[in-house]
Amino acid sequence: MKSQLDVVKKGVHIVVATPGGLKDMLAKKKMNLDNCRYLTLDEADRLVDLGFEDDIREVFDHFKAQRQTLLFSATMPTKIQNFARSALVKPITVNVGRAGAANLDVIQEVEYVKQEAKIVYLLECLQKTPPPVLVFCKNKANVDDIHEYLLLKGVEAVAIHGGKDQEERVCDCIIQSRQERCSSCH
Repeated sequence: MKSQLDVVKKGVHIVVATPGGLKDMLAKKKMNLDNCRYLTLDEADRLVDLGFEDDIREVFDHFKAQRQTLLFSATMPTKIQNFARSALVKPITVNVGRAGAANLDVIQEVEYVKQEAKIVYLLECLQKTPPPVLVFCKNKANVDDIHEYLLLKGVEAVAIHGGKDQEERVCDCIIQSRQERCSSCH
């Protein structure tokens, strides 16, 4: 957290944060949102499902002036609709495609598999599916674990990830923002 604080003290234009991490920095008065005018909530449905609704509302309280809030959500269940109505001022909904409809060109199947059997089941599915195949993972560690398992089982695969933790991503974002700002000044 110390290196994050050092960067914040120098001044930043963009902060990418988890609700809990930002709430902690605000509570410790390590930063403020007095001049912040935009707030983006990506994967808002997930944030609310994970129990961050109160943390997000607490962050809202730190804004001194009017703000524009962008709330992105792949799904709009009742819970997230209620959150949006109560947390946003005059919210506007933008649907991409038909709301609630799946792409008719994609075959969707759901398989319930125990956690410990997932990787074996993945291998079985891959053996029945002609390439190319794309497997999305939650984090770098999962990418590496699955990649290593597939290689051990003789499946040709490549692992792609940024190889960075969240702190490195925040620093990269801040550095890129500064470089863009500085290059536009010349």
